[in-house]
Amino acid sequence: MSFEDRLGELFRNEDPHAAGPEPAAVIAGARRRRARRRAGAGAAALAVALICGATAVTAGGGRPAGNTAAGNATGELEAASAPSTGAAGSTGAAAPTPSGSPTPSSTRTALPLSPVRQVAPGEKILVTDDTRIWFTANQRCDESRESDGSWHTSFGCRDVRSDNLEHDKPSVYAQTSGNRDRSVVASFYLGPTPSRIVAFFDGKPTVATIVTTAGMKGWTGYYVVLPPMPTGDPSAHRRPADPAIGVYDAEGKLLAENPGTASDGSDERAPQRL
Repeated sequence: MSFEDRLGELFRNEDPHAAGPEPAAVIAGARRRRARRRAGAGAAALAVALICGATAVTAGGGRPAGNTAAGNATGELEAASAPSTGAAGSTGAAAPTPSGSPTPSSTRTALPLSPVRQVAPGEKILVTDDTRIWFTANQRCDESRESDGSWHTSFGCRDVRSDNLEHDKPSVYAQTSGNRDRSVVASFYLGPTPSRIVAFFDGKPTVATIVTTAGMKGWTGYYVVLPPMPTGDPSAHRRPADPAIGVYDAEGKLLAENPGTASDGSDERAPQRL
């Protein structure tokens, strides 16, 4: 028996007076679609359609309005004759991932790590023509050149074990000297080894050089050369300018800060992250 005869028989076995499409129209449409299918694919699809149609009629009993057995059978035949589109589950191919908006790039300029200078204890470092510093296991010292060429102590030596320093948390100290040509900040930091020590003046960062020597434990020295700092103006209640010093770990997180004063007299602060 042909599939059209079988389909007609299914319709006749149901209520012949029920509303729905004429079996003849359905069979004619099925013939046209069948002609367009390849022989092998058509036979397999037809078997699925007949089984599904017969099951729907047997299990459903009377045909509900808008969902007739003829309509179900037609839908099955149309699905069988539709060309393959690589739907999920048939080929295993993943659906393409929608492309999102590009992530904005950071506007920050990455600062280099602080260069590290390792010296012998007491070895004098000529920072500028008229400033030099040195470090021992527990002290930071400095001196400056006078106009006659002789060297004299500027701030003297400072012991990092002093009780008037903060030892319960990372802390950084700053001592600034200079002239009309330049300013020099040379001091030390108490805490775990940092990746960067940065001076900030009027928002501009300058990376300092870290200094280490034999016997140092839990602290490092540093120095940085900057443009000359504006002097204060007592009549305008403006403080002398001084850079802020920030100490950062490898992730750019602020470990310690020594606030400063900007050229306009406002507070200068180191950012929390680089």
